[in-house]
Amino acid sequence: MSEIVKEHRHEYLLSVAECNAQQELPLTAFAQRVIAVATEHADILGCGYTGMMKYNLAWVLSRLTIEMKRMPRANEQFALTTWIENFNRHYSERDFEVTVGDEVIGYVRTIWVAINMETRSPGDISMLAELASTEHDRLCPIEKQGRMRPLTAVDRTEQYVFRSCDIDFNRHVNSIRYIEKVLNQWDVEHYDAYRIARFEIAYQQEAHCGTCVDINVAQVENVADVEIKGQNGVICRSKITFK
Repeated sequence: MSEIVKEHRHEYLLSVAECNAQQELPLTAFAQRVIAVATEHADILGCGYTGMMKYNLAWVLSRLTIEMKRMPRANEQFALTTWIENFNRHYSERDFEVTVGDEVIGYVRTIWVAINMETRSPGDISMLAELASTEHDRLCPIEKQGRMRPLTAVDRTEQYVFRSCDIDFNRHVNSIRYIEKVLNQWDVEHYDAYRIARFEIAYQQEAHCGTCVDINVAQVENVADVEIKGQNGVICRSKITFK
């Protein structure tokens, strides 16, 4: 393993061109930065793409939880600081703090697993046991993601077929594309009136180019549950708390 660097920080300047209709960083772009900063830290620790391919493995995002007081705004400089909370032979838990200057505006929890690039099944990462020494005693104050249960009622459904631009380096649907499909179930006027205080998504299986899915939505007051379901079952579930 490379030098033990328990924390990694990356600063960004949010340009106007990157903003959404609310003049803020879109949650999809924010999630992409979370993945990028996690990748940077993994590279520093010697378990990034090159290190994992020695074992024919690749990291994939399994769970993502974002809790924000507000999103970064146009022309604002913000920073993501990441650290590993827990590591074992099955998965790694990685946390993030989001700051603008001295102001903490949010936190992120993620869970990562490795897949075998040939079998597409979860891989044993016990050969990376030294990563346990990088575990940080720093606390992430937001609640861990709970189990998201199947929808018992559906308010509305939209169908979508994943296309070539939805596919990523690992030749399955990009994690961010699922988030896009979830968030697009509400119009611009909804996001003018409400902000996302907490966003959770749990990925359960892969989808590929040509996969047809139903995007099912159930909402009670300010909490919405979304399920993306394909022919072979649920692909991911998401929960959003609006304020």
